[in-house]
Amino acid sequence: MLPDYAKIAYIVHMFTNRKKGITMIQKLSKRARKGIALLCALALVITIFPVTAGAAAKPKFSKKYTTLYENDAKKGVYTYTVKNLTKGQKVKWSVSGTGKSYAKLKKKTTTASSSSVSNTLTIKTKGKTAAKNKIVNVTAKVYSGSGKLLYTLSSGNAKIKVMATKVSIQSDALSEKQLYVGRSYQFKYKLTPANATSTNTWTVTSSTGADVSSYITQGGVFTPKTDGKFTIKITAKNGSNATKTATKTVTVAAAMTDARQTAADKITAVYSSSVKNIVKQKDFTLTKSTGAKVDIREISFSENGKEVILTTFAPLENDVKYTLTDGTSEYSFTAKIGKPVSLKVLTTKATVGKETTIEYGVYDANGIEVSSVYGGTVSYSDPDIKNGYLIEVNNQIYMTGIGDVGTFKLTYVCSQDPTIVLNAFAQITCTPATIADDTNFTLTTTESAPDYTAASYKDNRRVASGNNYYIHFRALDADKSPFNYDSIKYESSDPDTLLINNHASGVATATAIKNGTVKVIVTATYGQQNYVYTYEVTVAEAAYLTRIRLDKTTLSMSTNVESDYAEYINVTAIDQYGEAFLLENETAQIVDNSTLKLNLAEYDAKTNRVKINTTYASPGTYYYTLTISCDGRQASAGFSVLVQTPPTNGTLSYRVNIDTPVMDLALTKDTDLNDLPKITIRMAEYRGGVFNMYIPIESVTIVKNNRYYSDDLTQTPSDKKTSIGSGQQIPLQVYHVEGSVCSKAETGTYTVTVQFYPNNGTSAGLATSSTTFTLKDSQATPEVNVRRNTASKYCATALELAQDCISISGATNAVITECVVTGSSTAGSAYKISSGEAVNIKSITVQVQTTVGDGQIVVSQHSVNIGKTLKNL
Repeated sequence: MLPDYAKIAYIVHMFTNRKKGITMIQKLSKRARKGIALLCALALVITIFPVTAGAAAKPKFSKKYTTLYENDAKKGVYTYTVKNLTKGQKVKWSVSGTGKSYAKLKKKTTTASSSSVSNTLTIKTKGKTAAKNKIVNVTAKVYSGSGKLLYTLSSGNAKIKVMATKVSIQSDALSEKQLYVGRSYQFKYKLTPANATSTNTWTVTSSTGADVSSYITQGGVFTPKTDGKFTIKITAKNGSNATKTATKTVTVAAAMTDARQTAADKITAVYSSSVKNIVKQKDFTLTKSTGAKVDIREISFSENGKEVILTTFAPLENDVKYTLTDGTSEYSFTAKIGKPVSLKVLTTKATVGKETTIEYGVYDANGIEVSSVYGGTVSYSDPDIKNGYLIEVNNQIYMTGIGDVGTFKLTYVCSQDPTIVLNAFAQITCTPATIADDTNFTLTTTESAPDYTAASYKDNRRVASGNNYYIHFRALDADKSPFNYDSIKYESSDPDTLLINNHASGVATATAIKNGTVKVIVTATYGQQNYVYTYEVTVAEAAYLTRIRLDKTTLSMSTNVESDYAEYINVTAIDQYGEAFLLENETAQIVDNSTLKLNLAEYDAKTNRVKINTTYASPGTYYYTLTISCDGRQASAGFSVLVQTPPTNGTLSYRVNIDTPVMDLALTKDTDLNDLPKITIRMAEYRGGVFNMYIPIESVTIVKNNRYYSDDLTQTPSDKKTSIGSGQQIPLQVYHVEGSVCSKAETGTYTVTVQFYPNNGTSAGLATSSTTFTLKDSQATPEVNVRRNTASKYCATALELAQDCISISGATNAVITECVVTGSSTAGSAYKISSGEAVNIKSITVQVQTTVGDGQIVVSQHSVNIGKTLKNL
């Protein structure tokens, strides 16, 4: 007896014999008959709605390249594969882009015998530097067997790069027997092949293995700061991988950079680095102009070891020339010794709880200390020593209250001439046993730390009532490096005048309440000891606009108009204190006061300058009044524009035209990365002092600090004279954006020299003209503070230790991404540390994110010196 499911199968088979099938169905059980009905229904559905296979995947490249290296492991040969093809389809290949002449495909057409086809691309630059970074794009067009174009595939842009096969160091300095501290030596490298596109990095390692790469620029200028042996290394990198390296070992000695008379019997020799325990008294020879030697009684060193004070047995002779040599360098000076004319108390601070010697100097009219020639006696009078007293017999002062002031009058009577009586008033402040006497204390309206290194920087201790401020403090150690205290606290002597809040993040803010003067007490803690500093802050009436100053009030312009021909007037706002006032959200109105009634001027709030365009101007004088309105106040200033037609027989003259003489490189929310500003150079010709036209430029040289720049100022300059450009105008690039990292040109003043042919009807040859432009950057470096000396958790690397112990303030979206360990060339992120181990963090790299105009986040990097020993948990 067959089971029901076997009977069902048999019945389906028997459908070809209807009679037999019906008979069999009648004999089945009711359950079996229902199964047959379901099976038939299913068969009917399948017949009506046949099963359709899934859509085939579209053809595409299985792999795309963004960089094509000629000298890598593949030797410049790359395989491009198109997948998801159908047998019989054809693929036609082609190459496009600026680098297509250096790229060659093996096949022009391939036919699919399976689901994919491949082709090889070979890169050959033939040693041409022009091939660097040229673009290659591979296109694959897919056709049906009948020749119909089905798809067009693009591999996307790939840059051609060439790996270095060899790098060597070359320098004239290597032929010198001895290098000296403080002097600069140019090292250069040579790459093979010449068109290699690697990133080349200079590093320097001391004999102890310490990384001192700060001694060399990325242009190869080596300026050693200390003596000893150093290994100079050039590394050719592709990405993060070092492909080739070369090294040279040099020996550096300290050098004397100056020698001067500082007292009647003293000469100070200045060295480029510390020479304590290096130079000896016997190394020095002092001679008169007659050749006679002068005996040196003793030498001593300044605290930092860079100055050697030589004391002679007898005073130097007035108006006699002396020469000092240490066997390597020599300096000459003429001695000056006159009668005493002034007395000065040299001591201004007394260490708390310590008998501090009161030092003074007796000086002649030339500022030379002459007490060794003109002896005398001193006496004290009118002492007012708060919490302290004088020890007159020993010339000492003793004080116990930090911040207290002691005053007295010191009188000197000359022994040789008692009629010479000199007085000096002394004011001595009691200070803690501080490790940092050189400080900055300033208040700003922005959280970012100020640029202390800027030439224009000065502390701000005046605030406007009703406004909020951020407090910034730093202390410098003996080597002028920022000292990082464990913690810093700020207090106001009068919170009703200036209210101060210390925040957990380390940021301190101040709110100016009312006019007055207060003292801000800064308590800095280091090693469980407090160091106190006191600063006076003035709360004044809020600054407001009182007047505007124009750098030019009269302009002479031409009726001859060329593209972008314009003149500019820089506008500076002045507050009631006579200082520059920051214009924000200002409005401007320019009124035409002339009878000609033609508005040639417009105000640009972004650059704070007036632009004058004479495109439609007739000859004549135009008079204007500029009115600036800001925060409900107005200020006005007038200027005039004389428009002339250049005289046909006027004397020819030429001037370099810079469209933006001063540019701020700061990235802000208004910055458009797709439209970053450039500086444009043009050569203007004048007739009779009136602009006539722009003339072609033959060449341009750009120099700063005796180094030459290309038209991309973000690139490393050269010590060798180089010229750039030719044409009607030369644009200079001051930003370079790659990915999300924005590089900027160096700040400072650049000198531009243009070569051109004058239109004087002669064949006198090339002429030159020069001018300058200045780059500044108001974006500040973030502040860092060592918040703890021992980690709060176990750290596996030095970088983790730095991130745990060091905090960042003064910049939002800032992170520590790398660090340098003193005495090691290994990056902090790879420097392994064990539990309880201590390392000295030389510096950290802080990465700051800035959101610019289109919402894109741009990263800039800052290297911040630390010099702090931290311990792992």
